[in-house]
Amino acid sequence: SARLARAFGISSAAIGLTVLAYGTSLPEFAVSSIAAVQQHSGISVANVIGSNIFNVAVVLGIASIISPFVIRESIIAKRDGIVMLLATAFLILLAYIGKIERIAGVAMAAFIVFYTHRILKHDRINNGMDPDGTISRVREAAVVAILLAGVLVSGNFTVTSAVDLARTLGVTEWVIGATIVAAGTSLPEAVVSIIAAKRGDFGMSIGNIVGSNTFNILWILGFASVLNPLTINLSEIYLDLVFLSLIMALLYFGLSKKRLTRIEGVLYIAIYLGYIFYLVG
Repeated sequence: SARLARAFGISSAAIGLTVLAYGTSLPEFAVSSIAAVQQHSGISVANVIGSNIFNVAVVLGIASIISPFVIRESIIAKRDGIVMLLATAFLILLAYIGKIERIAGVAMAAFIVFYTHRILKHDRINNGMDPDGTISRVREAAVVAILLAGVLVSGNFTVTSAVDLARTLGVTEWVIGATIVAAGTSLPEAVVSIIAAKRGDFGMSIGNIVGSNTFNILWILGFASVLNPLTINLSEIYLDLVFLSLIMALLYFGLSKKRLTRIEGVLYIAIYLGYIFYLVG
């Protein structure tokens, strides 16, 4: 994904916000879409909420402990952080309504396409980078397509296994979706963001997480609800949404001050442990 983006002359922050956000969210996309078709709304929604919490609390928590972040791209806070917060607020509104209808899903998917276009257009105008002619766009696009097919196959296996595991353990599909499935589908974000942070490419690392969180809500739940409207029981996930809102607000605070410290990383991890304790307690 990164090589394909460089072939088009896109900056590392924009790569994280778009190409890598899309790419690393493919497991969530596959799992939530397949779960929606199989009428397991709980797994679809829990996977997204659990993944977003995991992305910030665990992935950025570990990454910032390894190497404190210095965020040079102020636009990530001014534009992308705000979009992430608005997407989270919209999800809370939909939870209050109790359902994500197809029309809402179409609107969510349409917005993320528009948003992605705006990011890439702004980046091309302002980053001053030229496309890398040494990279084959066709070859890299083919690799991405082949890996996408593999993700879709594994996503179907993940949903089936998650449902069977929930029944075996006697717990709800929501708990499995928000823990095991969410952590598993967030592993690509973990690998990309932690490696990027270790290399000092904080723009790509933070962009990947912010972009993935926005993409997870607007595109994944939007597309899944187009396939089959999703039902949300607010009374059962109220505290999940509280944890989600808290971690998103803390992330936006870090974006606004353009840095994430080791202390904040430890706080993120502590919040996630509290969330897991709440789910299994």
